[in-house]
Amino acid sequence: MEELIKYVPQIPEDQRYWFVRTNSGEFYDNFVNEGFIGIGWNQIEIKHLTENRPLSDIVRDKYKNENRPNYVANQIKTFCNDMKKGDIVLIPSSRSTYIHFGIVRDDEPYEEDIPIEVENIEEHPELLFEYEGVCPYRKRRKVDWIKVIRRDDLDPQLYKLIYSQHTISNADSYAEYIDKSLFDFYVKGDKCHFILHVRKKEHIKAHHLIPFMSDLLSIADAGKLSSDDEIDIKVSVQSPGTIELIGYIPNIIILSVIAVAILGGRAKFLGMELDTPGIMGRILEWRRTKQEEQNQGQETNEPTEQQKERLVANAENLDIQLPEQLQKALKAYVEDINKQMSAAEETKSKN
Repeated sequence: MEELIKYVPQIPEDQRYWFVRTNSGEFYDNFVNEGFIGIGWNQIEIKHLTENRPLSDIVRDKYKNENRPNYVANQIKTFCNDMKKGDIVLIPSSRSTYIHFGIVRDDEPYEEDIPIEVENIEEHPELLFEYEGVCPYRKRRKVDWIKVIRRDDLDPQLYKLIYSQHTISNADSYAEYIDKSLFDFYVKGDKCHFILHVRKKEHIKAHHLIPFMSDLLSIADAGKLSSDDEIDIKVSVQSPGTIELIGYIPNIIILSVIAVAILGGRAKFLGMELDTPGIMGRILEWRRTKQEEQNQGQETNEPTEQQKERLVANAENLDIQLPEQLQKALKAYVEDINKQMSAAEETKSKN
């Protein structure tokens, strides 16, 4: 099972998150196409942050009419000092129709050479068309963009963040919603998150949803390595929505493989046919070994045929979609096993 886990996305426990505005979407395309984010107040240079006086005093000197020097200073310090390599950033398009997610590439910001015409575009109206959408901000950070999501497809809990009017907002308190926007199967700390997508657009019927969750939890409990390991469930079903199970990594891995075996069978994921019962056999054998090592004496309870049939029927009624990251992990896992088997056969034939 360790081979499967290494293909699952890993999010650091101390992961940080930021929301960066794009001047009402004006610089959104420039940020995305050129792979950066930026902040204004160009007369405040990066070197000013190391001067032996408050940055807010420098802001007052450079911008005589600025009535929020402390705010400006804090925004610049956040951008230049607090933001680090590996942090996740979100930026909105015009009207926040789309939200782009990216990862900060470097620890330090840099300053871009900006043509004077771009920096003072208001004074050159004849160049507005030529430089439309070109960001005039000198202070920048490189970003690798990894995903774009329509606002309507985001968790509603992120709406408050999106409508923040700060140039830069710390988004650490929205971590769980950002994480599951990026990944539907991932590890964070000692927990694994398994997210099923409920794609049914009509009203969700209680006699489909409740038995499905009950059977899913029953299978999860039966597959646990220890009865002391709790599995949490979070449901956000707005037609469509999600069902998320969170627990000790091996337990969720076991549950996810069993769920794939029941709901997918011998299925094609990402263009590759996976023998999911075979995969389940490997995982269950690993579990039996672990239980024997731990002297738990716990029986390996297989789902009953009735449970399987009911789970499949309710999954169809809810239009359940398995996590994409899980499918990718299983594909990589199977490819790894096949390579190992081919290498072993080749070695055997040579001998």
